Amino acid sequence: MPTAKRIRAALAMLVLISSLGGSASIEACACGCQIFDMGMVDMPTTFDPDRLTLQYSFMDQDENQSGSSLASPGLNPDRRNETSFYTVDLAHQFNKSWGVTAEVPYLMRRFTSDTNGTPNVIDPDPDVQTQQENSLGDIRLMGMYTGFSQDMAIGLELGVKLPTGPFHGPDWIMDRDTAPGTGTTDLLIGGFDRGRISAAWGWYAQTLLDAPLAARDGYEPANNLDIAGGFHFDGIKRWTHLTPIIQANVTVRGRDSGGGDSLDVVDGAGNYNSGYENLYLSPGLQADLWSNIQATGFVYLPVSRNVNGDQLVASWLANAELSYLF
Repeated sequence: MPTAKRIRAALAMLVLISSLGGSASIEACACGCQIFDMGMVDMPTTFDPDRLTLQYSFMDQDENQSGSSLASPGLNPDRRNETSFYTVDLAHQFNKSWGVTAEVPYLMRRFTSDTNGTPNVIDPDPDVQTQQENSLGDIRLMGMYTGFSQDMAIGLELGVKLPTGPFHGPDWIMDRDTAPGTGTTDLLIGGFDRGRISAAWGWYAQTLLDAPLAARDGYEPANNLDIAGGFHFDGIKRWTHLTPIIQANVTVRGRDSGGGDSLDVVDGAGNYNSGYENLYLSPGLQADLWSNIQATGFVYLPVSRNVNGDQLVASWLANAELSYLF
């Protein structure tokens, strides 16, 4: 398929899936961690061998933001949310058109909050406490189909996110939107495409919608939409075994229904201090260590952020992966 037609198909796919989430408010996972599973390295494919990937991701939300600007930390009872993600990802191809992936995350989260605090009000007598939670996260199971073109570059994804991560516990200071798990079963639907501009340059695009199917214990996360696209340069790969990557990540999140600081009675919009639109520029580098082993690293730098209420944000994010192809 010519590159122009591929680009049009990719854009049409993005518009279609975005419209599926348009009837509900948009939300990312509590920390925005789905961003680590989007882009060239994690795009599904049926023209590679089976793949086992070990992934480490890091996010330190230690600044308070309101709207598009940083704000006084005292306006947000939550003071810091530092998380390391350890994820095992297994992809298996049944044939040239069909495949499946399973993703199992483990979280180590250190969360600090003023338990006396009130959102948007400076607390004169703060009681700051810290909780460490190390646990399994929400497992994701996905199927993929790439039979739309002979080169298998265009595809669709369909799957579920399972409520395997904990979302409450004795003496927890975490709200539902900062817990390791959401407690909900979610429908996952996405699309992807890739192609070449020249012998040295390639491009790719991916989108994924996460739609929770029902509320649980008074909390219902809204839909989550992530879009990623970028370019990779293969002109030096023959001599260096390195592939530079430049990627853009868009995350859109709306307000939850319920949670620790729900203000439904005030504005009818759910959790007031949730929901955002973020744009990241994400430079990366992939290295072919051996014929069947690849290492990849990304740094995510915020270009534009806009949040509802007061929320913790991270000044940068990082992700590293080691993949074995077999």
